[in-house]
Amino acid sequence: MRSLTDFWRHLTSDDDVSQELAMPTAIPARDIEAREGRGSADMLAIQVVRRRVFHEEQGFIGASVTDHDDPRSFQALATVPVPPDLPETFPPDLVVAGRLVVSVGRLTMGQGPGSEAQITWVATLPEYRGAGAGAAVMRLMLRAADEAGATTVRLSAQGHAIPFYRRLGFIAIGAPYDIRGMSHQLMSRWRGSDLD
Repeated sequence: MRSLTDFWRHLTSDDDVSQELAMPTAIPARDIEAREGRGSADMLAIQVVRRRVFHEEQGFIGASVTDHDDPRSFQALATVPVPPDLPETFPPDLVVAGRLVVSVGRLTMGQGPGSEAQITWVATLPEYRGAGAGAAVMRLMLRAADEAGATTVRLSAQGHAIPFYRRLGFIAIGAPYDIRGMSHQLMSRWRGSDLD
């Protein structure tokens, strides 16, 4: 496992590690499909992405990658065509309906009309970051929140991801804080904010 410093450098492309984890193939934006996750195969793939990012890569959580909000939440995932040069290290559970699941996220609605929604578990496989899959997942969840009438969508952004969320209409609320030694920022987006 990498040190936390190496991890941050990798995420911000401040070193040569990004060459080591280059995408297997370039992904045209038209090949990225975001959709709601449904069924056991989708949920298994979602858990694999969560585990690879939050447990194996970041060491941020234990092996458990589900919680009590999963069954009542909107699960989003982004898929791409399975590349012919897919590394053998990719678990077969990431291939669903002939496509590779590369990015995931979860939207949990509050109780009642006009309530607040929360986005959690946003993760993209390292090999596919920067291809637009994470943005596709976020846009899908934000549209779902708007359609459900959520007045506000909140999330807890890891420090390196703040610019990504700002581009999607989120603003920082309050001061940064640490969770398990990792800088986080509470961010909110109000209903109808532009999706670039």
